[in-house]
Amino acid sequence: MGEQVYFTQKGVQIALDLRQVGSWAAGHREIVWAVVASLVTAFLFLGLCYLMNRRYRRRKDREISMMVRQFIDERNKSEAILADLDVGVIAYSSDGVRINSNPAAHKMLAPENEPETITDLLSRYGQENGLQAASLLGNASISGVVQHEDRILRIRLKESRFDEGRRAGTIVVLQDITDQEREEKQRKEFVANVSHELKTPLTTIKTYSESLLEWGLSEKNEDAVRKDIWRVHDDALRMERLVEDLLLLSSIDSRGIRVRLELLELPQVIRQVVDRLQHQAQDKSIDLDCFTLSRIPLVFVDRTAMERVLTNLVGNAIKYTEKGGSVKVYISYLLDDVYVKVSDTGFGIEKEHIPHIFNRFYRVDMTGSRMFGGTGLGLSIARELVELHGGRISVNSTLGKGTEFTVMIPIARKVMQDTINACQLSAPPIDPLHQTAAGELLEIARDLKIDEPNLAHLTRQQIDHILDRLLDRDKVEGNPDLADTKAFQTLKEYSEVDDPAAHSAEQPIR
Repeated sequence: MGEQVYFTQKGVQIALDLRQVGSWAAGHREIVWAVVASLVTAFLFLGLCYLMNRRYRRRKDREISMMVRQFIDERNKSEAILADLDVGVIAYSSDGVRINSNPAAHKMLAPENEPETITDLLSRYGQENGLQAASLLGNASISGVVQHEDRILRIRLKESRFDEGRRAGTIVVLQDITDQEREEKQRKEFVANVSHELKTPLTTIKTYSESLLEWGLSEKNEDAVRKDIWRVHDDALRMERLVEDLLLLSSIDSRGIRVRLELLELPQVIRQVVDRLQHQAQDKSIDLDCFTLSRIPLVFVDRTAMERVLTNLVGNAIKYTEKGGSVKVYISYLLDDVYVKVSDTGFGIEKEHIPHIFNRFYRVDMTGSRMFGGTGLGLSIARELVELHGGRISVNSTLGKGTEFTVMIPIARKVMQDTINACQLSAPPIDPLHQTAAGELLEIARDLKIDEPNLAHLTRQQIDHILDRLLDRDKVEGNPDLADTKAFQTLKEYSEVDDPAAHSAEQPIR
């Protein structure tokens, strides 16, 4: 009884032998410990798995975050690139709905009414150029040109597809080709004008040479033969001048022209030009005079180029002025520019022609222009040469009263100072004018024994010393002709105005 335990469960008495329980516990202790060990191992394993999973998730979260950041960076870069593009880009989905577009596209098309669908785009800009028809035919890549307001646009559409061939959408690229079309038009006009200008003297040469060959020298009197030969000679010279002008313009356009820049007294050059053309003025009883203020600063120019510009302007003034008229050349300076005004009492130019007068081959009166000869390139070359020296040229004319051309050339001190300023701003000049000026300044710096003749590191005192040495000849005293008091007073008043452009009905043509 002592080793038995009795207990009642739901009215039933149960006897438990403790000796049997003890023997069972002793026999199964190892099993219990094994189960406990397994549970502990399982718990540790689960904990380890949890930690590993947590670490894995953290690593994945970091990778995902990094991928998201990279994606955002790439998207921002793409958007920045699209924003900086000069061409417009519009992306449409496979359903034809606009997804995105860059600022250039907004600028080219109507910003307040930009096409929201590809169908809308084609209906607006693809009817006359065949884009809409080509799209309906299923072409994957099409392009066309359209006139939109005052601009000319080239529109390209290209379908985008996934790797498996499924259609992803359509990319539309807009390119503003207004300038290219204008240049192409000018090129065609230029070629046509050159062909015409060459054909005219060639026809004359051919006609008179055939006449001499057909009739023979023996069947024409000496005066007739001489007259025919002179006509052939004149047209040959005209062709030669045209070719020379074309070569000069070509070298200017390609920046291949060689200029020999030097410090010059511009009034002296102008007087030499006027003296050479005096006989032409005298043949037409034209009064040709030159007036200069008391002091004109030196300029940094190519003598030959300036002579060509002035010869063209003064020669044209004589050519288009009737007998008994007058041509006046005024030389002055204001602030940082030397002004040369060539004024005549000739035919004058209608106001609508003035903005185009410097265009190549532009003629106000085709018949009259050929009557006086010339290639039609003189004023265009004059403008190019003046701008090559950092100057400007403008024109003011009244029909029936005369024409006045004004050439503005920067004084040498201004050119040199601008060159030094550019070098000290780490923006060395690349144009021939300021490059040559830099060479002159460095040479003077070496002569002055400056320790480090580098324009970028010069002090204010060194700069003043160099400029004073370089421009020590800038003490030119002119000899104004006071006989024409009215003309001299006009020049003096012109030099004292604040805005020289106020004397011109047209803005300076740059």
